[in-house]
Amino acid sequence: MGLNIKWLIFATSWMVFRAIGSAVFLSITILSADSPRSAPPEWIVPFIGDFIVGSMALFLAYYTYKNPTAILWGILLAWNILGIFDLFGAIVLTFIVPYQPLPEIGLNEIGVRTVLSVNSFIQISTIIILFNRTTLNYFKVR
Repeated sequence: MGLNIKWLIFATSWMVFRAIGSAVFLSITILSADSPRSAPPEWIVPFIGDFIVGSMALFLAYYTYKNPTAILWGILLAWNILGIFDLFGAIVLTFIVPYQPLPEIGLNEIGVRTVLSVNSFIQISTIIILFNRTTLNYFKVR
């Protein structure tokens, strides 16, 4: 297994943190709407998108390791495009409706943008790796 495939598996697995984070912030918003930690209503859709993308991450990473197929390659490509679309929307939203969920640990406006940017870089690099010849061969895409 080459370095590209290892990165692909790591990067895909990494996105599970999106599900964890969005679940926390959605729970805070639903359970205590008056809390200063509560997300503005505009953030609900990006959080749901993060939860969907993150919930699929471990399954996709597992099947990438155990059963790589051309269909899985297509699913990974679509999943990463959906994920990057969601992240870009969230980055734009940080300028329109700022959200500072936990400023005590650095999740102020800059912290949120940093996390979103790092995840964007990871997903863009994964999309690039999906088109590498060794990756295409691994998934048996011809």
